[in-house]
Amino acid sequence: MSGARPGPWAPWRGPQGAAALGVIVTMLISRWILLAGSWFNQDDFYLSGRAYAADLTPGFLVRDTAGHVNPLQQLSYWLVAHHAPYDWGLVAALILAIQVATVVVLWLLLTRLLGERWSRVLLLALFAWAPITLATTLWWSAAMGLWPHLLCSFGAVLLLVRWQQGDARAWRATLAILGLTAIGLLWHERAVLIVPLLLGVAVALADGDDGDEGATGLAAGWRRLVAALVRFRWLWVGQALLLTGFLVAHGLLTDVEGGQSTLRQKVEVTGSFLGRNVVPGFFGGPWTGRIEGGAVVPSTWVVVVSVTLAVAVAALLLLRGGPARRWGLAVLVGYVAADLALLLSGRAGFGSIIGLDPRYSSDTIHAAVLCVALCLRGAPPRLGLPAGSPRRGRAALVGGMTALAVACWSGSALLVPAFQNKEDRAFVANLRAAMAADPTQVLLDRLAPADVVLPLVGDDSRLSRILAPLPESLRFDETSSRLRQVLDDGTLLPVDLTGFVAAEPGPDGDCGHRVDTGAVDIAFLLPLEGQVLLRVSYFTSAESVVVVSSGEWSTRFLARRGPQQVWLVLPDLPGPVEDVRLEGSGPDAVCVTALDAGLPEAP
Repeated sequence: MSGARPGPWAPWRGPQGAAALGVIVTMLISRWILLAGSWFNQDDFYLSGRAYAADLTPGFLVRDTAGHVNPLQQLSYWLVAHHAPYDWGLVAALILAIQVATVVVLWLLLTRLLGERWSRVLLLALFAWAPITLATTLWWSAAMGLWPHLLCSFGAVLLLVRWQQGDARAWRATLAILGLTAIGLLWHERAVLIVPLLLGVAVALADGDDGDEGATGLAAGWRRLVAALVRFRWLWVGQALLLTGFLVAHGLLTDVEGGQSTLRQKVEVTGSFLGRNVVPGFFGGPWTGRIEGGAVVPSTWVVVVSVTLAVAVAALLLLRGGPARRWGLAVLVGYVAADLALLLSGRAGFGSIIGLDPRYSSDTIHAAVLCVALCLRGAPPRLGLPAGSPRRGRAALVGGMTALAVACWSGSALLVPAFQNKEDRAFVANLRAAMAADPTQVLLDRLAPADVVLPLVGDDSRLSRILAPLPESLRFDETSSRLRQVLDDGTLLPVDLTGFVAAEPGPDGDCGHRVDTGAVDIAFLLPLEGQVLLRVSYFTSAESVVVVSSGEWSTRFLARRGPQQVWLVLPDLPGPVEDVRLEGSGPDAVCVTALDAGLPEAP
């Protein structure tokens, strides 16, 4: 039995169409408000820095990023870094546009599957308002791993349904579905799940295609599978070739081993992923709990209630659902199991806490909504709530929508404060404001605060790299009299030394070390090792350039009239540094009264 075959505008007409538009507008406004309060975070910074430093080449697009090869994500980072660096308004608008497009495609798909039933409005709201997708909406890199995948997934399924209902030519649908699958794979590897999801939908839609609608049990299931494989055979051949090529290329381009984990760790991750992450997320949860980094730990009662609801809904669908109810539930179980397998294969070594991260479960909600629609397709009126009973349908809709809205509001209230990345926005805003007040300041390079970028990426998390795309053209570690430390909140502080090593006193009385056109070697009381700061105190009667060197390293500064102080960053040179050489360039001497070396004093 197939759903209605509406015209282009039919899904948006009538009270159900108006309700669907209300759901979409509500999501659009609420998500835009939340996006406006968020900002870039973690991977966004170091990947933007990498993109800014790279040329747009095929090698850059297929670069291995922690085991991921995502060419379209790399392209997005490059375009934004070079043309709209750290423009959150633009990025937020793009995220929201893809999300709205995904919800619109879902509504068209639900209309195809369920016709004019009020249940499709509730399913649309369940997906559009789901708090489980908040973390992957408010964080750019996570959003690029989710929303293009879901848009391509729903788009491919919609084309398959149109094909099955006779509203699309086979060859056009085949090429379009393959194209959407390829685009999804170029955004994120998790799009491999589009293929088994398509197969599950095709089997669920195979009502009567096997020529024996009276078959039941295993016989009916086997005949459905054979019918789906035969009818869409060229699609499966194309998908198999596409996936094989993708997996081979992915294996050649990456060199990251999966995380090592014990059986106990796998069991713990499985329990937390299913019982405390996925299932509460299906019902707008978790409604209460606590946040630990990126992990969401729901209260025990939330787990108990959501699992009970899941069992009750599954039982109701099995008892009162349509002819594909068993396949619908089986597809959902298979999809969640595949998601879990991807998580276990690479991150189970982190323990149960990784199973609580909504980034790894947020795509399951789209499979849940789709599979419930498959279960409801062809269901009796008492469960499907058709248009023929408007009062009953509207009453049920109001009750269901109210309960869902309350649940999603509670879940969002818990998650939003932890995932809006306000500290990252404040860090960059404070730094830019300080530089706007005095553009001559030079910054001492350091690793970014862990709240901004974790040190796991090494030098890619240095401020000089992640902030390079900013239009201020920040200068780091250059010789300057206005060298500043960047504090963890982005404010700037003049540098000072702690535990410094002084140079030997100069032989020229009050002048100290007289630096003119000849070279002067100034020795330290103790040899220096590693990267340190040099503080040069001097005075002169005329401006001149002074060259400072040690081994292969050299820099220079402009000596200004009067008593002055200048800071230099001595890099980590091979071997101990016992002295530095200074050489002037003007007729008037530069008197170096003190030369100290040390580390910047902690604020």
